[in-house]
Amino acid sequence: FLNNADEPDFAVATPELSKRRAEIQSKVATLETALADKLPPEKQSAAFEVWLAAERKQAVKWQIVRPSAMEAGPTRLMVLPDGSVFAIGDVQKRDIYTLTLDGLPAGTTALRIEAMPDERLPKRGPGRAYYEGPKGDFLLSEITLEVQGQTVKFTAASETVSNGKLTAKMALDGNAHSGWAGSGQAGVGASAVFNLEKPLVAGKAKLELLFERHYPASLGRFRIAATTNAGVVKARPLPADVEELLTRPNDQLLPAERERLFRAWLAVAPELKAARDEIDTLRKQLPEAPTTLVLQERPSDHPRATHRHHRGEFLQPKEEVTPGVPAALPPLPKGSAANRLSLAQWLVSPGNPLTARVTVNRHWHALFGRGLVRTVDDFGYQGEAPSNPELLDWLAVEFIEKGWSVKGLHKLVVTSATYRQGSRVTAELLRKDPENKWLARGPRVRLEAEQIRDSALQAAGLLSSKMYGPSVFPPQPAGVTTEGTYGKLDWKVSTGEDRYRRGLYTFAKRTAPYAMFGTFDGPSGEACTARREVSNTPLQALTMLNDTVVLESAQGIATRLVANDGKTGDRVTQLFRLCLVREPTADEAASTTAFYEGQRKKFAADPKRAAVVAGAGEQAVELAAWTATARAVLNLDEFITRD
Repeated sequence: FLNNADEPDFAVATPELSKRRAEIQSKVATLETALADKLPPEKQSAAFEVWLAAERKQAVKWQIVRPSAMEAGPTRLMVLPDGSVFAIGDVQKRDIYTLTLDGLPAGTTALRIEAMPDERLPKRGPGRAYYEGPKGDFLLSEITLEVQGQTVKFTAASETVSNGKLTAKMALDGNAHSGWAGSGQAGVGASAVFNLEKPLVAGKAKLELLFERHYPASLGRFRIAATTNAGVVKARPLPADVEELLTRPNDQLLPAERERLFRAWLAVAPELKAARDEIDTLRKQLPEAPTTLVLQERPSDHPRATHRHHRGEFLQPKEEVTPGVPAALPPLPKGSAANRLSLAQWLVSPGNPLTARVTVNRHWHALFGRGLVRTVDDFGYQGEAPSNPELLDWLAVEFIEKGWSVKGLHKLVVTSATYRQGSRVTAELLRKDPENKWLARGPRVRLEAEQIRDSALQAAGLLSSKMYGPSVFPPQPAGVTTEGTYGKLDWKVSTGEDRYRRGLYTFAKRTAPYAMFGTFDGPSGEACTARREVSNTPLQALTMLNDTVVLESAQGIATRLVANDGKTGDRVTQLFRLCLVREPTADEAASTTAFYEGQRKKFAADPKRAAVVAGAGEQAVELAAWTATARAVLNLDEFITRD
């Protein structure tokens, strides 16, 4: 099921970004419309006619050639209405496109290959490179033409633009590791012209295009054209449709076609360079939307072959396999296509006994610290049987009947008498049921790594509620990323609101996970983790005492407390409400007040130390004392435990 999909980038633009892009594009359109008004009509007309005359002398008559047959291995080539060829399917580090050209004009002297951008390609193409190399890149390593089984020789090549030494001539040198790479810029088209040693007599030929590089880099969209012009034909930077119009006299041009030529002149007229530079400057200001990978189902008539790999070794594919579901479970609906949509519908169908049970068990595990089936990640033969199968069944049915509402499921569980029990346990009960299988007491669960960080920031009033966007880089010890086994990672700490985004948005690198999360048993990302292990280590205590995020949270809490003009007792009560969501007992209030007073005396005796903790200012001593007190409360077991 999941192997029969491609993974294109999907732009995720925020409303603000979309608005900004629309504003800039509107300005660009206005300036482009006004280009013609930059010159007086008589001067404009004269310059246009001079340009037309000069370009017509160099114009070449090209005929677009639509391939009659195409072969490209795992890649599928399709001819579009404009005669261009579009490639879909899997791209390889060595791709060969073989095209049969039936419509070559008699006496063909040169072929032109247009590399064309397309919205469906990575970074708009024109190439298909999407990993390892620059997105949208391509390299035409070799071009070969055969007529009646004989290879035809090319004698010269030229291009409209090249990427350094990777010119069109390199596609004729017999070296598969060199070639023509277009402009080297994503989303920018280019053309190359290849001159034949002798004009072709036959009208049918086989064209072979080889793309080979250390990363997949074949063309995604291109068009073949032929000419019978005598002499050496060179590639010209004009768009193909403009060059075709230049081969026709004025009396054969429609008004719209003449307007197209006029716009082409505006794009190159030296008199308008300053105005075009202004437009280019605006275009460079267009913000790029962040992207995410999505799964896109392949065409039903061009599926990807999937094989069983012997002992899991990807270099040992064996027999081909087809999509299906386990025989022990209900089959896919009759007549449905075996694709991801059918799989999704099958997963949530009322007849599927597994999905709802697995889901409610995971949420039960999140709330109670232990699932009704302890092996949350394994409902198979090696998993444990449920401790209360009737409860699991009932919850699963309720979940389905209430529309698969996770919020509804949470409300059902947390308002139950079972969940609302106290977590205190007697020695007798602990002896009989140490794992709380029979739910004779309420859950006592340590928060997960991300929740601990977010809870501290929330108590300080620092946690950002901003949604979506790219990953952020909260502060952490520099050595975590600068001394990595697989090279240094430049961990540039985010500023402003991004410094305090939810833990969900923290940048993750498998070889250098975010230190605080790793300390509190956060997974590294190397494998899917349905159930996190829970540990108690001295490093966790050190993190809660010294981590930058915790210290900044304590400072934020202190600021909130000092802003309260109440007495010390009122501030202690507010501190407990912020951190523990309850009021302190009399003993807790007394001991916390005593601790605060002790800290205040120490900082009053050492103002420099107070300034280091809370910053310089009239209230430095007060802020430093409350920072130390807040840090002490953040280090209580109750703060990191749902009890």
